[in-house]
Amino acid sequence: MKLPNPLPRSFMDLLRLDAGMSLQKLTSLIVATALLAGCAADASKPTLLARQEATRSAAKVELIYNEEDQLIVTDGGGSGLTGFAGLLLGPIGALLALSIDTNSRMTMAARTDQRSKEFTAAVRNSGAAMTLNRQFAERLAARLRESGREVKLTPFMRATGPAGEMKVPELQPTPGYSTLILRITTAYGAADATSSFKPFISVEQLLRDERQSVVHQTAHTADVTEPTYFSYDGLLKDTAMAHEGLKQGLDRIVQPAYAGMFGGDQPRAIPAEATRTAGLDAK
Repeated sequence: MKLPNPLPRSFMDLLRLDAGMSLQKLTSLIVATALLAGCAADASKPTLLARQEATRSAAKVELIYNEEDQLIVTDGGGSGLTGFAGLLLGPIGALLALSIDTNSRMTMAARTDQRSKEFTAAVRNSGAAMTLNRQFAERLAARLRESGREVKLTPFMRATGPAGEMKVPELQPTPGYSTLILRITTAYGAADATSSFKPFISVEQLLRDERQSVVHQTAHTADVTEPTYFSYDGLLKDTAMAHEGLKQGLDRIVQPAYAGMFGGDQPRAIPAEATRTAGLDAK
């Protein structure tokens, strides 16, 4: 399936489109695992019950996901050693360290864009299948089918906008289906330019009913810390293991993503012709 529009050239631009966030907030999101990701916000019991009923009653779901794997590599910039340099080398050392630290932060966007493209190309050239997003979507779709729902898989462009208002440009939802939009992020991040790179995997979900009214949203991050790389060069030289680490992280999110959105409903009888994949086996 050919996407109607090319994806943004810059990885940083791509992620900024997610929520119109500042670069500093963006990096904080990627390099630090959200402590409360996937947790439901406080809600009154009637509101919670109504939401649960709405999600569980979705019998036909069109699952839309960003098809193309984009492997992001970023760091927070700076070294975190400015104060330490001042203690060891005095005022001049502190000023020098501050200058280096500031320059590192100023070049963070360009560094992220270059490294992300290099890493993605290295993984692709290694022969690894660039199907992380598709495999996750298929596993989540299989879990939905186990509950008796009819599922239509639609690979498309990456959704844009804040998590609670995600939209997929130019997409026409299938009539009669609730729409479940996934925004999948796979990255290696470091707290600063001298810290180790660790995997960061995030899946945001937004469910809309047949009238395209928002029903519920969730966000989940994978609780993984391995593999860890002390330098970007080490990451670049170990593409097979690094790629596998991202896959394992996504695998861990499948069940939490399902339960967070649809709860613990029991499997239902699966009707015939309940499986369709737009652009693949749908006619």
